Formats: sequence, structure tokens, C-alpha cells
Amino acid sequence: MKHTFFRCCVAVAAMWLFFSTTPSTSGQTNFSPLIIFHAADHVYDPYAGVIWGNDGRLYGTSVAGGVSNFGTVFRINPDGTGLTILKSFTDTNSSLVPQTALALGTNGYLYGTTYGGGTFHAGTAFKLDQNGSDFTVLHNFLGGSDGSNTYSPLLVGSDGALYGTTSFANSATRGTVFKMDENGSNYSILHTFTGVPNDGQQPRGRLIESTNGLVYGTTTFGGAFNRGTVFSMDKNGGNYTFFSFTSADSSGQPEAGLLEASDGLLYGTLYHGGTSALGSVFAVSTDLFSYYVVLYKFTNTNGDGKWPNTELVEGADGALYGLTQQGGNPSHSGGTIFKLNKDGSGYAVLRDFDSTIGGYDPRGALLKGSNGVFYGTTAYGEGAGGVFALSSSPLPSRVLSLSTTNGSNVVQFTATSAIQYDVQRSTDLSAWSSLGTFTAPFNGQITNTDLSPPQPNAFYRLKQD
Repeated sequence: MKHTFFRCCVAVAAMWLFFSTTPSTSGQTNFSPLIIFHAADHVYDPYAGVIWGNDGRLYGTSVAGGVSNFGTVFRINPDGTGLTILKSFTDTNSSLVPQTALALGTNGYLYGTTYGGGTFHAGTAFKLDQNGSDFTVLHNFLGGSDGSNTYSPLLVGSDGALYGTTSFANSATRGTVFKMDENGSNYSILHTFTGVPNDGQQPRGRLIESTNGLVYGTTTFGGAFNRGTVFSMDKNGGNYTFFSFTSADSSGQPEAGLLEASDGLLYGTLYHGGTSALGSVFAVSTDLFSYYVVLYKFTNTNGDGKWPNTELVEGADGALYGLTQQGGNPSHSGGTIFKLNKDGSGYAVLRDFDSTIGGYDPRGALLKGSNGVFYGTTAYGEGAGGVFALSSSPLPSRVLSLSTTNGSNVVQFTATSAIQYDVQRSTDLSAWSSLGTFTAPFNGQITNTDLSPPQPNAFYRLKQD
């Protein structure tokens, strides 16, 4: 019998927490909401995923919230506790609305971009320490030939330089790929996108550096058929080449970057690919010419989701894991977490997001943590989005709140959805009695009200059989 315990003495409001070990990524099916943001948290709408800091904590951004409601950089522990706002973006610091994930530099700093703000109102690139100090704007995008408005996170290259993209500018500049040092010096543009039919335009997904040393990315539009491209270049911008999606890919439009998997192929998603223009998953060779195949086409007629808009992740089981922004079970339809084998077989929906309960509309890529757990974010929900975990075994539960009102004790836990738990009570931490059996609901929250608590102390625990 396996159990995780929460013991709390209501009289003194003390809590003891015992954690079990976390499993590997093989067969991830257990969904646990870690935190659901509400007004009191001052974090709203995380459009990007989280990253793993070198201190073992999760770091993310939100497009709203903070002291001026222009977005934040936040930090939480992997169990959902310890929410800390490290940076509130304001008019005075001229960086607004971070829409992208952070990157961890070789020096331990966090690096990110903002879509708006800056000296020329075209967005910025910034850095800050993991404790929230030393915030520095590294580059103010100028618009025009310098590009403007970043949708993609920065890439820390093997050479220690930072690489990124801008999405807009003008009729001559349809986005850029840029490079700079970690202190913001030596800024240069490696490529200027020119659009249909001789180039891509409007890059949105993250860049990756391949094992072959080349930098790869995607553009949402442009290419020979204006359905988007996959491109590659060396780290100085040379040897640029691109692959164009065609009418066979429906409307195409890759909004996410690529994954280089263990088999050496590049895997990605098309937001409007597939027969129904509801999305697809594809694989392409690193030379961009010798191999291309569509592995899966979303239809949303069988609850498989629609509009995949994030990068894929390879699990320890070798399968691909990803997200759709909407669709899934018709009773939920707030997006899905899915799994797919690299040969296109074995498609499975691991989680349906609900448009009202527990968060929906995932827009940031999954993170495979160093503990083997997948972490992700939802942009909206019953609060203002949140952070969740997906694991191969139920994660340890924890106490969300503890209160005493009118002679009754109310304890709220967060647990793994669809798992059965017993809420138990003790007066001496030795003998325990059951107050009820609960199956954790869709949002993973269990609330128990004890109408006849013993005096002077009552201890409670959540037990999973």
C-alpha cells in the first residue's frame, strides 16, 4: 500500500509534509494541478511554459499581472508552493508583456524577451538573476530592419551566445534571426526574412541548435506556397536554407519550433495542417530535403484535439508528447495533452483541459524536468491560468488551505485527478479514523469539512491506497 500523508494540527495551524519519490517519464498519465493563479497572486495568463532553474525550481512568465498588470517573471517550487514574483514589468522599465519562456544562461542568469515596450515600443531582450535582482534590458528592438515583436524564447547556443527571432517589421523585413552575447554586446542580425515565395516570414517558434551545430527554426508564413517553412543556418547566419510546406499540408502555419529527437529527425507541428486544417504532426530530416512525413492529422471528431501550437517533447519511453490549444473531449474542449509514437502510431489523449475547471488553453511547451516529471502551463481557467504536472505515478498531495469556522474545520488538499483518497483524522497521530473517501475531481482539489472536530487538537491526513 502506498500513501502520502498530510498532517495538520488545526489548533496551532502547524503542518508536516512527507514526500514520496518521483517516477520516470515512462507512461505519463497522472495529472496534478500545482497552482491555479488568482487575483491575490498577481500573476495572470502564462502564455509560455516554465523552465527548470539550476536551483531545482520552476521559472516562468505571464503576459499580465504584477504591479502595473504588464506581466511578470515568477518562480515556484516543483510541488506548487513558494510562488514568488521576481519581476513586475512596468512603463518605467519600458519592457511590457513577456509572451515567451525564459532561458537559463551559462552564467546562471535568466534571459527572456518582451513582445512590447522598450525605447521604440517594439519589444526587448532582458536578463535578471534567479533571485529577481539585476534586471537589465540587453536590447531594445528598433523596428524596421532590426525587426520587432518577439514571440520566441532565446536560445543559449553551445558557443555561449544568445540567439532569437523577431516576427514583424515592415514590407521589406518580415522578421529576423539575431545573435548577441549574454551581456547584450555584439548584437547582429543573422538573417532577414523576406517572405513569399523566396523565403519564410514571421517566425514564432523557438530556435534549436542541432547536434550538427546548425540552428533550426520555423516561420508561420512565407515559403513557396505561403504555408510556412522550416529553416536552418549556421551560427553565423551562413548556409541558410529552407523547406516549404505545400497544399498537401492544408494551410500549414507552424507556430511552434522543432524537436530534434533521439533518432536524429526533426519533429514539429502545424497549427492548421492536416486534412481538416486542425493541425498535424510531422517529421523532417536535418538536411530538410531527403525525408518528410506527416505522422498524424488532427480532426477533433474523436476528441483528439485541434490546433497544436507548442513544441514537442520526447519522453524517456521514446514517445512524443505535446499539447493542443483547443478541442478534446466535447464536454471539456479546452485543449489536450497527447502522446504519439515517432512512427505515427499509438496516438492517445492523456488529459483534456476544461474551459472552466482547473485551467485551459495551454500555449507553452511542456518541460521534462530533471526529476522525470512533465510540467506545463494553462493560459486561462477558473482563475488566471496555472501550472500543472504530468507524471507516471500520482505525485505527493499537499495542503492548499486550513481554516476553522463556526466550530468546524475545513481542509483543502490538491491531489492527482481521478485518484481515490481517504481523508483521515487523529487526535494523537497514532490512531486514525476515516472521514470520507474522495476521488480527486477534474481540478485535483479535495475539500473536507469536519463538522465535529475533537478538542483541543485535530490532525488530518490524505491517504492514497
